[in-house]
Amino acid sequence: MKKIAFILVLITVVSTILTVNIFAAKIPLRVVVNGSRINFPDAQPFIDENGRTQVPVRFVSEALGADVGWDGKTKTVTIEQGKNKISLVVGKSEYTVNGKTMEMDTTVLLLEDRTFVPVRFVSEGLGANVEWNASIRTVYITTGGAVPTPSPEEGEIRYYDGIAFNPATDVDEFGRMTIEKSQEFLLKMADQLSFVKENGKYYIVGEYPEIPEEFEWAVGIGIILKSGGVRNFSTGTARKDYLIPREGSFKKDTTGLIDINDIEGFNIVIVVQNKEIKRDLGRLSISYIIHGTFYDGTTKRAVFIPESGAISRISYTDTFNFEKMFRW
Repeated sequence: MKKIAFILVLITVVSTILTVNIFAAKIPLRVVVNGSRINFPDAQPFIDENGRTQVPVRFVSEALGADVGWDGKTKTVTIEQGKNKISLVVGKSEYTVNGKTMEMDTTVLLLEDRTFVPVRFVSEGLGANVEWNASIRTVYITTGGAVPTPSPEEGEIRYYDGIAFNPATDVDEFGRMTIEKSQEFLLKMADQLSFVKENGKYYIVGEYPEIPEEFEWAVGIGIILKSGGVRNFSTGTARKDYLIPREGSFKKDTTGLIDINDIEGFNIVIVVQNKEIKRDLGRLSISYIIHGTFYDGTTKRAVFIPESGAISRISYTDTFNFEKMFRW
């Protein structure tokens, strides 16, 4: 009976991701190095009072193939990449690149035990190209080539959080994103969605990847209860306490809405669809049963479900990071 009930719940959850106009959250600062977005696990990039983008030094430097050193006595950070060496001091605007003294129009900062450096000066000191796209609040850093920036011209490749998108080849005649391209966006979104516990409270945390303006996200999250029923959080619900934003980042407090000891399992459905026609070619479904199993004896699933039977379901179960997502 539990298995049958769970299947019915999956159907219910899929039906909850209906289209409803909701508020838009502010797009967070993003840093993309050679087409790959950098994830900052704790301290986040920000724009300082001088209008410069400050980033935690280690993550970006290592993404550029550099080693980072720290001298706590002098508060000096060193970044070395091959023959290149940059030295910066907290609170100072002067810095050195390969022994040559230079000056920034801002300073290095030490905040909550994290050293923040102006990303442009460090990246260019290592020979990289840097470009800022204000419309999507993204810093693009590239080494040894042209900077991949979005282009408004139809038929030319645009980049969204490092994902290449060509309107001429990645959209079908009905305006739907192709199966292959939608999978890229859906998997990236899934990687940025998690259930976390902080200070005794339970949250659903997510950050949507930037997508072409003609498309939008739809998400349905069903939390199945041992006592019966399901709690549906989605972008399409009329209930504010269960509403999830459709853009930007969000941190949904579920404390008080769910008894953590009553949870039977989870089911998530993620869709990227055309805003006008509200249609898609498939969706990513992620399920995790805490008590009980699916018909095949498994407890976890991550599959791409095509709209039609033209292709078989594509399984990501063996490679998907369930531990990163489900941390309650």
